[in-house]
Amino acid sequence: MPEVKAASDGAVEVSLDHQEADLMRSLTEEIGTLFDAGAPRSDPVVERLFPDAYESRKEARAYRDLVGDDLRAAKKEALGTVENKLGRSGEASLSIAPSEVDAWLTVLTDLRLAIGTRLAVTEATMEEEPDPEDPDGAAKTVLHWLGWLQEMTLAELTKEEE
Repeated sequence: MPEVKAASDGAVEVSLDHQEADLMRSLTEEIGTLFDAGAPRSDPVVERLFPDAYESRKEARAYRDLVGDDLRAAKKEALGTVENKLGRSGEASLSIAPSEVDAWLTVLTDLRLAIGTRLAVTEATMEEEPDPEDPDGAAKTVLHWLGWLQEMTLAELTKEEE
């Protein structure tokens, strides 16, 4: 499991072994491809990552037209920050500065939302241990791992604030 701890300068230190770092690189590459592909709004993952702000179709479209590109750009910027921290290969020892924590948490959230949406995960199924016999078992394990990583990051941030 990754090691996550708060540093004295307010940064969060995350150590990923080779496999964990490669997994994160692969996941960030995949979601980056989704951001760049211009997937249709009807794609459930796109709907989840870029939800409508209004129930009215007209107001939702106007809002998307107003801020949609900025939201996509912000997500891509956060992704770039994480990808730069991960490096190209090998283990990854990340020192996530306070100014980069939001990017780290945004990317972890987006990855979890994307995977959870593809798997049609519910609150009940999320509480279940992944079944190795389930064809989606590996993806569910990754989803749990990302949740754990996000939870540990938040726990270390909370320690710093106390």
